[in-house]
Amino acid sequence: MIYENEIRPAQVPVTRVSPDGAELNIAAATFPRPFHIGLQYASPARGHWTIAHSPYLIPQSHQVYVCCACCLHGVVLSADEVPGGAERFSTVTVTNENIIKGNLEEMMIDGISYIIDNLPSPPRCVEGFTSCIQHFMHIDIHLVYAVLSKRYPHIDFIDGYMIPTLQRRYSPDILGRRQLMRAVQARPGRKKINFIVNYYPVDPDTELCTMLRSSGWEIGDFADCRTYEEYKDLGAGKTNIFFLENSRPAAEDMEKRLHQESLYLPYSFFCEEIRANLKIAAERFDLTLPDCDAYEEAIERKAAELKVNIGNIPIAIDCSATPRPLSLARFLLTHGFRVYAVFLDEISAVEKDDFYFLQKYRPMLSLRSTMHYKRRLLGRDDVKKYGTVLAIGQKAAYFTGTNHFVNLIENSGLYGYTGLLKILDMMAVAVREEKNVPAVIQTKAWGCQA
Repeated sequence: MIYENEIRPAQVPVTRVSPDGAELNIAAATFPRPFHIGLQYASPARGHWTIAHSPYLIPQSHQVYVCCACCLHGVVLSADEVPGGAERFSTVTVTNENIIKGNLEEMMIDGISYIIDNLPSPPRCVEGFTSCIQHFMHIDIHLVYAVLSKRYPHIDFIDGYMIPTLQRRYSPDILGRRQLMRAVQARPGRKKINFIVNYYPVDPDTELCTMLRSSGWEIGDFADCRTYEEYKDLGAGKTNIFFLENSRPAAEDMEKRLHQESLYLPYSFFCEEIRANLKIAAERFDLTLPDCDAYEEAIERKAAELKVNIGNIPIAIDCSATPRPLSLARFLLTHGFRVYAVFLDEISAVEKDDFYFLQKYRPMLSLRSTMHYKRRLLGRDDVKKYGTVLAIGQKAAYFTGTNHFVNLIENSGLYGYTGLLKILDMMAVAVREEKNVPAVIQTKAWGCQA
């Protein structure tokens, strides 16, 4: 006999976990890895880009994933969710027969060739992705692309990699950014500066762009290339400026291959650092500095106005919104705002000073992992504790349960003084207006168009 309470339990058990290991005050944190991340949790905040989305930034290109069926599930869904993405995405399935016969090279060559021959029009570039299994089996990837390049001389081929189990030197994001620039070849140099490898075009209103344009420099922005010719013309640039540490290997690779100089001008929310970056650019390219004092006075006024408007509303920041979450937290805290939590999993080298500053002067600031396995079970109800919460970033919005958030992904191209001013404006709007968080954060690769 089955008892009624076995069919319909009187009370559904609720699993409760402590935040130990997934949350800690910055005073107790260690640089650069405050958390031990073993089994990883992935939140449903999906606005960040992955290696399935970034190749769409190369115009007139086509992606081919050559993987086992189990590995293809995720990237197929990612591509299909991008408007127009399915038309520029294909797959070749690695089977047990291929592994037993050892014909991985032949299978990949024939599969990509079949796809190219049956497309409505030939692409200008094909990025073929291999997965872990091919590299476990020691596929001769050089042979594959040598044959394809000879067979299709008018198509550029890029060797892409989806090898999460083989992360030794580079993460998938870092390696993916480097490979995105591999089809750029050297051209006769012009008075041209490139911005690489952002996923969003740099805001043309930023003072760096204004400085370059007013001094006669042409700007090539990888994320703003509209044609394949514009992408290839990045090879005519004299210097590649990059704003993200994850783009460094791409810049170093282009320096080696194309003899282009590279310059790191990181995102920052610290006015002294912004001014220093502009001075570096001015000296390097013979530019005229803007009125930095006026910009900094405008920022002080804007911050003071915002503080009056939002008062003591608690603020949470996450690492998907900006690569400099601690820099932003430092700016806001030193201007009287109530930042209580920063969601991140590790701290980049460029934020070392910000980390130690906050550790000394704001020791109770909460650092919270986004990927620790406990995050799945920890409460997402800060709004019940604090009332209105302002989140900067999709993950911060999801984890705190707020509808007031700034929908920012990887700084969204906002840079320098102008970028900081615009983010302060976005914060003011976010406090006034609620967003439909589930509808926003379920869109993969926010802003991606095929």
